[in-house]
Amino acid sequence: MSLKLCRTALLFVVAGACAKSAPATSADPMTEDPSRAQATAPVGRNRDIITKAELQDPVNAGRTVLEVVRSLRPHFLTVRGGQAIQDTTVAKMGLVDNESGKVHASIDGNKIVPLEELNPILANTVSEVRFLNPSQAMNRFGGTARSGPVILVTTIK
Repeated sequence: MSLKLCRTALLFVVAGACAKSAPATSADPMTEDPSRAQATAPVGRNRDIITKAELQDPVNAGRTVLEVVRSLRPHFLTVRGGQAIQDTTVAKMGLVDNESGKVHASIDGNKIVPLEELNPILANTVSEVRFLNPSQAMNRFGGTARSGPVILVTTIK
């Protein structure tokens, strides 16, 4: 009885392995056109960088940097929540930073500015847009990053 059970289990394992194998293709991989294979391969991209090629794309012609960011990498603009201070005494003293935790920008590595400063900058004048998470922003800009992410914009010189 246990030998029969082992054979049945083995049969299910073999059948499962066959079912998971890749389907056969009609084209021979040795004769397939390599240029066609290259064209269909997905292009990898860094989720934290908008490249010059993406910014120069005709689809983005005439759009501002902020519009392109909203379109191509909306996660750059995600706010994870600010630093809420529950102590009403501190809040009454005006020590609450309402900008803490919000997304800010830096143009050409200069000081941190509000995100709205990206509105007048056209995408075709920029060579790269890079997202810095709060930790990276604090390492680069110190306390002026206000515990939030920073969008670094590098313009074409």
